[in-house]
This record gives sequence, C-alpha cells and structure tokens, in this order.
Amino acid sequence: MVAGSLGAAVALFLLILAAFPWGLLRGPAERALSHHYGQPARIAALERVDGFSFHPIVEARGVRLPQARWAGAGELARIDRARVRLSVWALLTGRFAPSEVTVDGGRLRFVRMPDGRENWRDGPKPPPERSSGRPDLGRLEVRNLRVTYDDAKRDRDFDVLLSAGAQGVRIAGTGHVKRNPVTLTATGAPIVAGRAWPFRAAIDGPAIAMTFAGRMDRPLDINHLNARATARADDLRLIDAIIEAGLMGTQPVRLTADVRRDRPDWKVSNLKGTIGRSDIAGEATIVKRDGRTRIDGRIHARRFAFDDIASDAGLARAAAKRARFGLRLIPDTAIDLDNVRRTDGRLAVKVDRLMWPGPSPIRSLDAVIMVDRSRLEIAPLRLGLTHGVMAGRIIVDQRGGRPPRLTVALDIDRASFADFLPETIEGPLTGRARVSGRGLTVREAIGRGDGAVSLVARGGTIGARTASLLGQDVGRGLTTDKDKRTELRCLVARLDIKGGIARANPVLIDSHRALTEAKGTIDLKTERMSFAVNGAPKGDSLLRLQGTIGAAGTIKRPQIELPEKAKSVGGILSMIGDAIADKQEPVAADADCAKAANRALSVQ
Repeated sequence: MVAGSLGAAVALFLLILAAFPWGLLRGPAERALSHHYGQPARIAALERVDGFSFHPIVEARGVRLPQARWAGAGELARIDRARVRLSVWALLTGRFAPSEVTVDGGRLRFVRMPDGRENWRDGPKPPPERSSGRPDLGRLEVRNLRVTYDDAKRDRDFDVLLSAGAQGVRIAGTGHVKRNPVTLTATGAPIVAGRAWPFRAAIDGPAIAMTFAGRMDRPLDINHLNARATARADDLRLIDAIIEAGLMGTQPVRLTADVRRDRPDWKVSNLKGTIGRSDIAGEATIVKRDGRTRIDGRIHARRFAFDDIASDAGLARAAAKRARFGLRLIPDTAIDLDNVRRTDGRLAVKVDRLMWPGPSPIRSLDAVIMVDRSRLEIAPLRLGLTHGVMAGRIIVDQRGGRPPRLTVALDIDRASFADFLPETIEGPLTGRARVSGRGLTVREAIGRGDGAVSLVARGGTIGARTASLLGQDVGRGLTTDKDKRTELRCLVARLDIKGGIARANPVLIDSHRALTEAKGTIDLKTERMSFAVNGAPKGDSLLRLQGTIGAAGTIKRPQIELPEKAKSVGGILSMIGDAIADKQEPVAADADCAKAANRALSVQ
C-alpha cells in the first residue's frame, strides 16, 4: 500500500516535470536576472514550444536588460528571440546546461571602466578562480547578433557580428587596441556535443597581429583548451592589452607558444621569439588562487639587450634625462612593485650574451627571480664578466609600503681592472658592495642609502706616465714613454655610504713610482664628486707639483682642478727652483697594502 502510494507520487511528479508549462516562470526569471545584474530585466514572453519531454524547448522573446547607470545609456542586452532546449535533471541539481540554443536578432554591449568595473558583472560576483561547468551543446544557431565591447581599463574596443549554424561559428568585425585599428575574425567547427571543437581566432592590424588556433575540449568550452599562439606587435604593451599579464613596453616583438588552459590556470610551453635584437625561449605555468597569481617558469636568451625592454617612448625619456642631467652610472630602473602586488612566483633567467650600446665588462646573466607578496629577490644572481664574475643578491621589499627598500649585496671575484677602465691599470680585481635604501627607482634608493662599496686591485701594472702624474711628479710624467708600465702594488678604494653620501675611507693607489691618496665624497643622488687628491713620488723629481689636486664633476664626467702654480710658466719655473734648492716635500713610502685591502673588503 505504502509502496504503491509512493510510486504514484513519483509518477505524478515526473508527469508534472515532463509537462510543466515553463511560461509560468517569466516573472521569477525576470527577478532572477534583475538580481544578478542589478538592473530591472524584462522578458516580453516566455513559453514552452514543445510537448511532453524531460528536455523541454523554451522560447523567450523581447528580452531586455538595461545598461548599468555608470556604464552609460542604452541596454546591456537585447535579445529579440531565443529558443533553448533544457535538461530538467540538470535544473534539479542547480545547473543550467542547455543542449540546443537558437538566437535570432539582438545586441550585447559590454563595458569595462578604468577602475575595472564590468557591466556584465554588476551584481554578485563569483570568485574569479571558480570555473563554470563545461558546456555540452549539441546545436547552436545564431543570426543577426551584434556584440560591442568598450574597455577603458585596457584601452581597447571591438564591434563584431556573431553567427552560427550548420557551417560552424563565425565572428567578424573591427576594433582598436590602444587606438591602433584592427580587424577581428574567429571561426569554429560545427557544434557536435561531447566532441573536441577546433577553432581559430585572429586580430590583425598594422601595429599588432595575433592568432590563437587549436581545440577546445568541448564546443565553446573556453575554460579548457589547447592552442598554438602567435603574436607580432610594435610594443609588448599592445599584446598585454589583449592578454592582461602586466607586461612592460618594449621594442617590436614576435612570439610563438603552445598554451593549455584549465581555468583558471594556464601552461605556456615552447615559447620562442624576438624582442628587438634580443631572442627569448622558455616556458611558464600561471596558477590563480584566492585572488593571487603565481607564475613559475624559465627564460633563456642567446643574446639580450636591456634597451629592447624599453619602448621608443621610454628610450626617448631616458635620452631626455641624459641630456638634462648628463651620463649617470647608477641606473634609473623602476623598482615599484605595485603592479605585481598580487603576483608571486619563480622565474629562472639565463642570458648567454648581453649586448650593450657601448663597451661593458658584463657579458652574461644567470639568475633566479622570486616574488612573494610584494617582496622580490634576485638570488642567486651571477653576472659573467669578461674576466671573472660578479655574484650575490638583490632584494626589493615593499611589504612595509611605498617606497620599497632596495638591498644590494654583490661581490666581484677574479675580475680584471682593465675590463672596467681600459688602458689604465692591469691586474686582478676584487670588490664588494653592500647598500640598502628606499626609493621608487634604483637611483633614488641608492641616493638615500647606507652601506659601503670597496674595490681592490693587487699585483698588476699601471702606466708609468699615469703613475708619475698621479704622484704629482710632472717631470717624469711628461718625459716617460706613454707605453711604458710600472708595477702596481695596490689600488684600494672603500666608500662608506650614509644617507646617499659616499665618503672615501680610504682611496689610494700605490705603485713602484708613487703613492696617491684621495679624500672626499660623492653625492650618489647627483653622482657629483668633491675630492682632494694628494700624490707623492717615491724618488726625487725635477718638476714636482706641490699641494692638492681637486677632482670634481660627476662619476662619468670627472673634472681635474690643478693648483694655480701648475697653470703658468712662473709656477713651473718655481717647481724647478724648489727641486734645485731641495725644497720639495718628502718622497712617499710604500703603503701597507695588505692591511688596507683587508679593511676595505671587510664590508658586511
């Protein structure tokens, strides 16, 4: 008896489901749409157009969804007629899974504002990493559907017509990417439920061209796909306007890669291409969780020029700065991490050959870049020099807010002094740098920083003429053959830095011919120097310049200020008289090079 009643109830329930008049839900459907989009939706008519079935066909006519007030006038969506075959069983589990869709006439107008607001998500937003269910369409027909998209955040807009039927899916139209005109096309195979779906999408224009061709796991399943991507652009920022990865401005770029998407994650493999004169190859995995993005990958370049990762506009700004402020040693590279505050990851970078606009002893690069919640660390960092290596770590820490703190800890080992200053000193070079400061650029942080920098060269040679002049031995400096060299006992330079002011402690050059010491400072904000140089020969001199030589100007453009006595015939005759009368100052003794070098290299 009970079993019979239960069976009758179930049968009645199934009968109601199979024959349910879906037109009765027009009001609830309007309210659901209105709640989701935050605007009063309207459906002129909603009715069931088939008979008895658990996969009913429902037709909606005159669907209207007003535009969000902040997105402008007009409508977000207008659908003249839409017919959908539904699964009752999917609806009972909370899923909307249509197997057939027909749309005849309409317009969709999508808008994204500069602050990131999106009119198609003006209501409650799901977590960005949540993937929607996989579509399982068996049939799609679309006629006379126009779609426009205006994105003020990424400076792009598109206006396309969408059609679909037995011949497949097609999208065609025009648009702009950062005000550069483009055409858009996309094609897909006819819809077959449950089968992989081949597709091809392209953007083409004078400034940017991209293609994306492959297979989705199922028809229109944009969340799960494999594709081959190609890109050409005048600037990597144009590509970034499409893929939204936070890329910098560059010289012209050509790239190819294989991609796999399993929303919200991406895997990029077989990445190859060029940026300006530089070539790159590599792979990466991009994972999005809890509102954060993690990128793990590697990049290898046979040749690379840092100028290639600056746009023409960026290079022009740098040239204007050089013209205004002169050549600078400390780079003006931005270190503000605001753009990657929600990005973490690990990137291994290897460059076989670094290319520079002028001579440089830095030949190669091998580094690992780690980013973790507004802290960037480059470690280990290895810069291959013409001779020897510069190695250590660089940290940019913005966890305490802006401006970030830059910490530099680098050592030079087995290098050659001649690689840094050709034709001056030849000999092994060792060095250390420990500097930390806050700023939005490397130059600004160093210009406010504290620490010390030291350079030591021992056991080499120095030009004999240069050594004599540094010892203020004008006589030998003028008469010694320019190709003759003499023993360099040591060059020791230590600069103690406080508040961006580097103070010599000490700076000395000791050769077989002379001893030279310098006292003074360098303002690292401006790179202006103020030094007093005192030199003394290690033997008698016919023409010996008494007093102090001034060194001013900048690190890149030093200016030597000779005493007045050296600028006139009378002064030169006076120097000769001092030599004859034996009124010259005492000759120099050897410095304690070992002690000076050990102290200089004690930088921690």
